[in-house]
Amino acid sequence: MRCLAIDIGGTKIAVALVENQLISQRQQIVTPQDQDGSGMRQVLKDIVQQYQGQFDYIAVASTGIINQGILTALNPKNLGGLAHFPLHESLASVSKKPIFLLNDVQAAAFAEYQHEDQSAVKNFVFITVSTG
Repeated sequence: MRCLAIDIGGTKIAVALVENQLISQRQQIVTPQDQDGSGMRQVLKDIVQQYQGQFDYIAVASTGIINQGILTALNPKNLGGLAHFPLHESLASVSKKPIFLLNDVQAAAFAEYQHEDQSAVKNFVFITVSTG
């Protein structure tokens, strides 16, 4: 299975294809700073179109809270003033592939935890520092 991985941050959007834990075709795009979400919609559309036919699903990690497909920026200034953005809907409008969404810190903590001996781990702490 090939994943189109998208990491939405306050200053950049990182994109890559991931297959068998190998990252390829990595790129970075400046996070749009428009106030109405049109720039973010366009960037997501462009990303999906660029990688069309090369992935089986889309996985997005983003700053902020993602609830029922809506991205809510805790600091809207970080995402161009977006307070509520229809992230799932924006991607589903340009791709019929499965879409998975998760907060970026939760995604990073889960990924790190996967490399631990889970039978030996009683407590796990993950600390992140970012523009978010």
